[in-house]
Amino acid sequence: MKTKILVTGGTGNNGKPTLEYLAKTETPVRAMLRDPAKAAVNASNITYVVGDYNDTKSVVKALDGIETAFLVTAFEPTFPAKHAAFIRAAEAAGVNHIVQLSGIGADAGSSVIALKWLGEAEDYLTSSALSWTILRPGLFNNNFFAYANSIAQYNMIEAPFGISPYAVLTLVDNRDVGAVAAEVLLNPVTHKGQVYTLTGSEQLNHAQIVGVFSKVLGRHVTYLPISEEVTKSGLLKYQVPEPIADSLVDLWVAIREGVLRPPLTKQVERLLNRKPITFEQFVRDEAYRFQPENSNVIE
Repeated sequence: MKTKILVTGGTGNNGKPTLEYLAKTETPVRAMLRDPAKAAVNASNITYVVGDYNDTKSVVKALDGIETAFLVTAFEPTFPAKHAAFIRAAEAAGVNHIVQLSGIGADAGSSVIALKWLGEAEDYLTSSALSWTILRPGLFNNNFFAYANSIAQYNMIEAPFGISPYAVLTLVDNRDVGAVAAEVLLNPVTHKGQVYTLTGSEQLNHAQIVGVFSKVLGRHVTYLPISEEVTKSGLLKYQVPEPIADSLVDLWVAIREGVLRPPLTKQVERLLNRKPITFEQFVRDEAYRFQPENSNVIE
């Protein structure tokens, strides 16, 4: 049977769950990775091909014969350019439909760096000759893996969100994003021209977030508000490139100041015909990552 679906970013927090859902079907799927040896999902209907956004020939080869592709790239300053290059390659390869992973609040005219990058990437797709669906997820539950060692060793989350109870995160579980992506990839015509804003069923401030961790882990986890300057210094310490560190701090300050406070939606529930995964369920499922004996676990 001809392979008609391509998934990029197959080892990532969104590409991997997308492949896991597609693995439950009989639809042939091709996954593009820089290193197929790192393939995270093994299934008889999934094949892997080498592809790198910086190597146009490899992308063109990966797109050969594909009808629908899931476009996922790492979030960085080259995000819009990589999307543009992939879209041009898809047009040349005769791809029909692109499912693009964007983000909540995407707007090319935004003063928030991250939202501007997302909006620019969306504009490249919507102005192309391709049929498209755009997924705009909220902030990912998996982002809290970045605090795994801090929670495991010190029972603490340090973040620049202040103490206002209104500085809330609009969260979504990556597994729900993957399930929605799989649904759209399997039925692209049904979702043509749609922009789906994907959220869970709750908005949580950091006092509530550490409350969930405390409840699930059975020990008191605290939240320490820190300045954006300290936040950036910490990101640089962990070798996050400065432009990305600046964009993250800029985004987090926008959340703290209420510039970015998107409402909850029912689109995950409507598309999947079930309730979204809660933050508490996420913490329960991943609790081992936040335990002292696993404080150096990195995946």
